[in-house]
Amino acid sequence: MAKTVNRYLSELLQAYQEITQKTYIEMALDFDITLSNLYLYRTGKGNPRASTIDKIVSTVEERCPKAFEKVSR
Repeated sequence: MAKTVNRYLSELLQAYQEITQKTYIEMALDFDITLSNLYLYRTGKGNPRASTIDKIVSTVEERCPKAFEKVSR
């Protein structure tokens, strides 16, 4: 079965945090999202809008592209 978008996003955020060693607060600022939503997305329980997913992916791509390598397909 293919990985869900929520699971992929959760793993991407985990990889970003592991590589950058940033706190949740720093990550929320990086992605311009609320801390509570970041926590939900990070745990795979949130329901992000497509524009939020785009914002997270483009920020990771710009600031920490190695995170994509850590996320299995």
